[in-house]
Amino acid sequence: MTMKHEPGELAVDALLVREYEVAAPDDRRHLPAVRGHVRRDAVRGWLVGLRAGRHTGWWGPVPGDAARCVRRLFEAAFPELPAVVDVVSFAHRLRRATRHAHSGIYAVAGGALELALWDLAGQRTDLPVYALLGAGTAQDVPAYATCFGVDPHGAPGRSVMTAVADSYHVQKWNHALTEALPDQTAVRFVEQLGAGRLALDFHGAWHASRVEQTCADYAQALAWVEEPCHPEEVHLAAPGQFGAPHAAGEHCYGAADTVLLERGAVDIWQPDAVFCGGMTNLLEIIRLAACAGAACMPHGGGLLPALHAAAAGAPVTQVENHLLLEPRRLAHLADPPATNRTDGLIEVPKRPGWSGPLRKELVDA
Repeated sequence: MTMKHEPGELAVDALLVREYEVAAPDDRRHLPAVRGHVRRDAVRGWLVGLRAGRHTGWWGPVPGDAARCVRRLFEAAFPELPAVVDVVSFAHRLRRATRHAHSGIYAVAGGALELALWDLAGQRTDLPVYALLGAGTAQDVPAYATCFGVDPHGAPGRSVMTAVADSYHVQKWNHALTEALPDQTAVRFVEQLGAGRLALDFHGAWHASRVEQTCADYAQALAWVEEPCHPEEVHLAAPGQFGAPHAAGEHCYGAADTVLLERGAVDIWQPDAVFCGGMTNLLEIIRLAACAGAACMPHGGGLLPALHAAAAGAPVTQVENHLLLEPRRLAHLADPPATNRTDGLIEVPKRPGWSGPLRKELVDA
């Protein structure tokens, strides 16, 4: 992808790893359909920052395990500061600085660092990331709704299903939905709302044969079945095995892992910019998905990079909006994008970097 505004080299003079705590977002930042299920405890996490002179770029939230790896990984690649780094090749250097840094928790740490660097490039040029990547239009991006955190048992769960369907064409539930609701729920869902509007996520936790049997009962309702295989077994799946499009890919830790998705004839690729090592790898995986004839719906942990990739023209079919979690994941930002719209769309942030500055109390800390 040709860059519209070449970020150039940045002289990074400080690495910042900061634990933070902020108040839970206001209930109004959640979709009305799920406001009765929101968490009100404080939001805690870690932020990773890179500073160049008077500008600082940030990425978060970062899990504690990854935050503890960040400094070791960065210092292995750049043992002395200030260090001149290039945005496009930065992740490549990180992944080769430490043995095994290409996968697992080190890949997540590397992704956090690279995403912080993209934010720094945007803050330095006063441009959103999508404007650095290409001729972005910043049009609203279609999303599907993930309803994890809502108890699917009984009338409250069914009520949320119906209400969410008014805003989103597809909604995703944990596989527990199949055990919590009556057998005829899927039939009634199809009769009321139409076919292909429900996705089930099995998290790679069930045996494939059990997934097949369960999905047979939901066949008409399903838009896709997510992670019906363990990540180590995704390449063993057969085309059409689950009676609905097969979605997987959040556990790709780099573009090389997409070979497994192709081998398993995965229909919907779901890379996560954090897990796969950053924005540069995300864009390459999106490109490879298009070459393989697969739809690309990035995993929700990397919502902001997915929005900017779509705005820059990358072939993103839709993004994931985790209705209960996303407002908390964005709570460290002063002006996060609205994820509570009722039209199934999310606006691309137009402030510098990913979505402008941190909350004032975090900047002043």
